Amino acid sequence: MSVVQNQRRPAVSYRRRVVAGGAGAALVLSGLVTLAAPASADENWLTVDENGFATFSIPVSEVESMLDRDVSQIVAEGNFGPSANWAEFGLTIRGDTATGVLGPLDPGHYYYQVTADDHFPVKDPTNSTQVTSEPEWSTFLVEGEGAELLTDVHAQQRGQVQEFSYRSSLAHEERSALAWTPPGYDRDRRERYPVLYLQHGGGQSFRDWVEVGRAAQIFDNLYERGAIEPMVVIMANGNVSSFRDELFRHITHQAERRFNVSRDPAQRALAGLSMGGGQTFDVLVSDPDKFSHIGTFGAGRFGDLDDLPVEDINAGTDLLRLYVGNPTDVAYNDVYHAMEQLDEAGVDYQFDGANPDAGHNWDAWQENLADFAQRLFQDGPFDGMSPGHEAIDAPFETPPSGTTPTPWVSEDGFVTFETTAEFADAEHVTVWANWGASHLWTRVELTRAGDRWRGTVGPLEPGWYHYRLIVDMEAQKDTGNPTSVTSEPTWSQFFVPGASAHLVTPVPEGEGGQIQEMTYDSTVADETRTALVWTPPGYDAERAEPYPVFFLQHGGGQNYTDWTEMGQARNILDNHFLDDNLEPMVVVMGNGNVGDFTAELLENIVPAAESTFHVSGDPEDRALAGLSMGGFQTLRLLASEPGEFAYIGAFSAGYSGGDLDVGAINDGTALLRLYNGNITDFTYNSVVSTMTEFDRLGIEYEFDGWFEGPHGWDTWQHALADFAPRLFDEDSNE
Repeated sequence: MSVVQNQRRPAVSYRRRVVAGGAGAALVLSGLVTLAAPASADENWLTVDENGFATFSIPVSEVESMLDRDVSQIVAEGNFGPSANWAEFGLTIRGDTATGVLGPLDPGHYYYQVTADDHFPVKDPTNSTQVTSEPEWSTFLVEGEGAELLTDVHAQQRGQVQEFSYRSSLAHEERSALAWTPPGYDRDRRERYPVLYLQHGGGQSFRDWVEVGRAAQIFDNLYERGAIEPMVVIMANGNVSSFRDELFRHITHQAERRFNVSRDPAQRALAGLSMGGGQTFDVLVSDPDKFSHIGTFGAGRFGDLDDLPVEDINAGTDLLRLYVGNPTDVAYNDVYHAMEQLDEAGVDYQFDGANPDAGHNWDAWQENLADFAQRLFQDGPFDGMSPGHEAIDAPFETPPSGTTPTPWVSEDGFVTFETTAEFADAEHVTVWANWGASHLWTRVELTRAGDRWRGTVGPLEPGWYHYRLIVDMEAQKDTGNPTSVTSEPTWSQFFVPGASAHLVTPVPEGEGGQIQEMTYDSTVADETRTALVWTPPGYDAERAEPYPVFFLQHGGGQNYTDWTEMGQARNILDNHFLDDNLEPMVVVMGNGNVGDFTAELLENIVPAAESTFHVSGDPEDRALAGLSMGGFQTLRLLASEPGEFAYIGAFSAGYSGGDLDVGAINDGTALLRLYNGNITDFTYNSVVSTMTEFDRLGIEYEFDGWFEGPHGWDTWQHALADFAPRLFDEDSNE
């Protein structure tokens, strides 16, 4: 057996992926996540393996009991979408269990809830993690490269998180706050500790930085590395009409009374996310001499910038640093416009750059905190923007509502969807597309915009995407998109251009091969049928040597149109040919929906191709491959008719059909190559069993390795792109 290993674990830097979650209730052992749960691990609603694949197995009857209602749809939703934004992962209900495998997830901390029928969330009762401000949320940690700052340090090296209470005269209630003190904190130390006041966002609580933001672990790890100064961090309740008054009357007063922290502005810092970032900036403007270090994380509210106390801000502030996510961050344009005004006013500030990989979410804010903390009361680790972050040269603008091409794709891969007005009365609209981990389908919610629904997703990697709308749990075609898929009437497609999508990019008009229909009589199906045939550029029906021929089959529930409409076969073949990577050949995409495919192929499709096109009848000049059902058909034909096709490819398919003539297969086959996705591809185990049996029997084959994709078109496009250049060229198979 020859193996080319394509299974990969992404090398993710901290800058790319630091994900959100709860306050340490998940136990992580060498990358394997074990959630604190019932006695039997089999009862967990969620398990995560050592490679980051999350398996949901949710008892429907239990969800129905918790909701006291019947349900027809269950999703797991959390920070699973592009840019770590909120997305739904649809689960398949079989009997009493809703199941699905999502992954591999990048290392990091995740938060999720289980939702039935769009509107009814429930807490995973088998996961003991809690998020006070979001009672239905649970969290889990996937350990690995990029998530080092989110892991628990050894108990002896940890700081302490303490809760303290105080009376708020503004809120007219008893309130609480959290304080992180560093390892070795000395209440009686002569030199008071510098202090960071760290604020949450709107709709959140003072606990969120610990329960979701993983702040204690971030500070612990930074302190253990010697990357931050010993300091005390106060996380208080900012849900009040006047945050400035609450801060100075109660929060700072209580912190200074209960902890050994400095009152010196040079030793005080203030930062916050979203709403808390806006509150932070307001305090900077109203009291520019009270905090020497100011940080705003995804703040979309900067107040009136026309009359700033610029001299006082610059004199009293050692550091004013602004942070924001990519264009999916609702604060993106606000930060851009604020920086324009700050520049014009002459305010001294730093910009960390827009985080290209996160939106308005905890992934961005955790990274902001780690960067900001290392700059407090000492020189920062580097000047300027964080590595990989980007300047904002212009606001992110989409076409006005009602004029948006469906979808509209920006130059940097952000995709804006807008429905027609036909769903004006809908209650819940999502776009379900192959943009999740491993190209799995996840759903991103759209927001009502007048009588339409609208939303932006991204950045997406270059390539083709297929999607459908889910409107109040019903699949709908995006009627504003003219693309269509014959076998999937509700699907639409769009293309994100880029160098990495070269092979699936349409070639200039007139430079590629030709696609034409071939009709033939099927004696097996007892009907006239159609196939699509690709002929290479310069195809010559009169040339002396007939062309080799490649028969390419679709999968179950599909038809002969799918390889061109979904598989991008034409683009792949055209680009390989123009790149001089493909032997001139004819490719026949026939209809495999028939009981006896072997008879259909040998008695009907092959003879029709040989009579219609100038192709060879020599088995050495014939190839056969198929995906899923077509792959199983291919392997069955190999078993029953070894030597009829010298080149055999099985895409997401295994063999289980009886005895094999090993000698005839090895002697008659120049190339037998297997392809499959990762464990989210349901044929994974079948292909493992097939390779085990082939090895036992001594059948000569190649395995491409586990492609990081599901049982879907991203996997099969890759397989075709790899397989086609290997055909009819002995050198390519060495």
